[in-house]
Amino acid sequence: MPTRKRFFDFLFRTHGKELLAFAWQHSGCQNAEDLVQEAYLRLLQHPSPEQIENPRAFLYKTTLNLSIDYHRRQTTRERFHCLESKLQEEIESIIDHKTSPEDNLANCQELEQFNQLLMSLPELTRYAFILHRLEGLSHLEVAQRLGISIRNSERRVKEATHHILNSLNN
Repeated sequence: MPTRKRFFDFLFRTHGKELLAFAWQHSGCQNAEDLVQEAYLRLLQHPSPEQIENPRAFLYKTTLNLSIDYHRRQTTRERFHCLESKLQEEIESIIDHKTSPEDNLANCQELEQFNQLLMSLPELTRYAFILHRLEGLSHLEVAQRLGISIRNSERRVKEATHHILNSLNN
């Protein structure tokens, strides 16, 4: 164990600052320290880290992958929050129109029911559905944005559509 501890101490002292700068450059966020820490944690969890040919390259590649994953999650969250804002604007525009209170109530209830159906879907399925059906992106574009295959995009949109239609018909 002392050898392993010295191995990690050496790696951290030798590459810690440059890896942090690399993470900051690629993530462009305050989470650079977390990404570097996660990279070291993954190296620590490796069954035999001492046998990795180039631990520095392993740390850089892991940090880069974590940065990409972080960016994808942030982008997906931002898009979803944008869509939530659009839905709220739609609700407000319905209420602003000179319609009867009964019509407004019915419209709001329908939108709320639809929103609840969307929220009941698994996250990735919900995003695929929103991007394809509401934003009008192709399955290729959905796949690229979510980091999934085109077939997976098609399957998730179909699954969401069936779920929503079945729930509305019941």
